[in-house]
Amino acid sequence: MTVLGSCSLGLRVLFLISAFFLSPTASSTDSAYLADEGVSLGVSLGYGQLANPVYKKDDIPLYALPRIELFAGDFSFANTQFAWTPVWGNNYQVSLFTQLNEDGLYFTKHSAILAAVRTASGRPSMTPPPPGSGVETPVVIKRRGDITKISKRKLSAMSGIEAIVDWQNWRFSAYWSMELTNYHKGLQGALSAQRLFLFDQHLVLLGVELQHLSAGLVDYYYGSALQEMGAGFSPFLGHSSQKYNLKAGYQYQFNQQWQFISDIKYQRLSSGIADSPLINDSNLLSFYAGFAWNF
Repeated sequence: MTVLGSCSLGLRVLFLISAFFLSPTASSTDSAYLADEGVSLGVSLGYGQLANPVYKKDDIPLYALPRIELFAGDFSFANTQFAWTPVWGNNYQVSLFTQLNEDGLYFTKHSAILAAVRTASGRPSMTPPPPGSGVETPVVIKRRGDITKISKRKLSAMSGIEAIVDWQNWRFSAYWSMELTNYHKGLQGALSAQRLFLFDQHLVLLGVELQHLSAGLVDYYYGSALQEMGAGFSPFLGHSSQKYNLKAGYQYQFNQQWQFISDIKYQRLSSGIADSPLINDSNLLSFYAGFAWNF
């Protein structure tokens, strides 16, 4: 048996998929976090939406959610995440991982298939006034323009380290990652806690997560510089920012192959992102419900 990684790892578009990726044959809260070695496949069919905060960008519809997992000793691959877990015990693990950054999804034309998009290199940034310059911080006024004329953003890859501790029915995790693709040289980290409840065939997950994004990552995706200003947007320099997440999921186990899964996630963006003229809403609600089949 292999310990499953944290739900914050990998491009598992919503926390909803965490229930689908828990062991389908779990009979206790301990075994729910375990998976058999080898290949594990599945698919969920249903409906949901991943909220998109970007101005005039549609929410991302969710219909079919694939599950492709491979566990071999200390190595694992889960959809778009690759991990190596050299340190582990009965209730803890430390992993090195590589995953895709979710912010790039908001700008891709075909986010469901993670399409790569072209970007303008060397995108200049606005320079803030030096300390003590006497320039007062202006009231944030968002001027909007043509979103199709902004510089393109690529879907970046991140790599880092994560530590997980399981205690009774709780799972606590922390990770820190840096960019591999050299688009923004950004950093990202998170602290999360989730509580698992298991009643016969019913499984409930409640979670909270605090994410931190570096200034470079935020400015690459949400900053407004020369090309954005030319498209009609007001200037904006991205700052290090936070995302606050509340998550809940429910799963009903019909048998070893079939499950009903549902999830909902509320996310609030801090001002370092929300004040960008490219951002339309700082309060996001994503959801999904469907039936999952494990091969």
